[in-house]
Amino acid sequence: MIESPRWGAERAPHFRRRSPLHINSFRIQLRTLLLIFVMALACRRSYPLGKLSVRTVDANNAPVSAVAADLFKNTPSGLVYWRASRTGLNGFAIFGEKNGGVIEGDYIIRVSPMPWLKLAPGEANDRAVKLKEGDNIVVTFRVVPKKSGRPTPSYAP
Repeated sequence: MIESPRWGAERAPHFRRRSPLHINSFRIQLRTLLLIFVMALACRRSYPLGKLSVRTVDANNAPVSAVAADLFKNTPSGLVYWRASRTGLNGFAIFGEKNGGVIEGDYIIRVSPMPWLKLAPGEANDRAVKLKEGDNIVVTFRVVPKKSGRPTPSYAP
């Protein structure tokens, strides 16, 4: 009696039975391309943007640089730290400058002057701003030098 060939013996000699852990490179490439395509679509989604900046000036309306400006988004669950910027030599700090602006919504702006400066008398920090698509809002803060607690030395003759 002639034995029948084993399963797969009639196929090419390079054929091997696949293990359950076999990785098909075509499937991996296909899934990777699909993931990249989906991510590209998600990145193209546009949001309504507006421009929001802070301007800091002294008592003589001269620009004040190096003032930290923080932007908080007002959400139903509370304030969320949204963006940060620092005023340049022109006294302006622009939020979201690299991204084309800031998403429309309700915000709170807070500035933190350098240690030798403070907000001018009557100047309020934590200002509320409502930003809509296409807006270009500039919020101005006035700062003055802090008075030191030490008396000024006098050189009497």
